[in-house]
Amino acid sequence: MPLYEYRCSDCKSRFELLVSHEQADDVACAQCGSENVRRLLSVFATQRVGAASAVGLEEFSAGAGGSCSCGGGSCGCH
Repeated sequence: MPLYEYRCSDCKSRFELLVSHEQADDVACAQCGSENVRRLLSVFATQRVGAASAVGLEEFSAGAGGSCSCGGGSCGCH
């Protein structure tokens, strides 16, 4: 289940909930119980993995021409 962030329009609290995608818009505030909440756009972090650590990536990149498989560096990867 995804973790969603919400902000209550009534009490201004922010909270997170694990809810199914189907129920993501049917949420009440964890602080005051109001149904006047907005789902927020969450910030997330990614981890960049080096090309040498991915199994088979060297073979894939070598055939494609670009280090990101764009086919020749057209995205600026070269």
